[in-house]
Amino acid sequence: MNLKVGDAFELSEIVDEQKTAEVWGSGSLPVYATPAMALLIEKTAVALLEGKLDEGTTSVGTELNIQHLSATPVGETVTCKCCLVEIDRKRLCFQAEIKDKTGRAGYCTHERFIVDADKFVAKTESRFQ
Repeated sequence: MNLKVGDAFELSEIVDEQKTAEVWGSGSLPVYATPAMALLIEKTAVALLEGKLDEGTTSVGTELNIQHLSATPVGETVTCKCCLVEIDRKRLCFQAEIKDKTGRAGYCTHERFIVDADKFVAKTESRFQ
């Protein structure tokens, strides 16, 4: 594992009609949806970890605590900066800040666990047999 506290990564996306509360069902307005923000946060954390975990391992998200602070309209860009703030054995804690051109649109704490990919899938499948 090649991770250290302070590692950071940024991803941006354009708010299109498919990322609105109206489409996601999380509201009725044509503005950036909180579930779309949640996905951007997880994608950014996963990208931060890419190539840094041991062979055969991956991470799974276990907690998101999102504060969606301001609305972003269709056509605007949102950027998520995710920073690794704690490593506790297999538990990884992140802080993410989401901004648009007017400033802070959201904030989140996010937790992921490092798992053995094959064992995790096998255990999951066995629960449903």
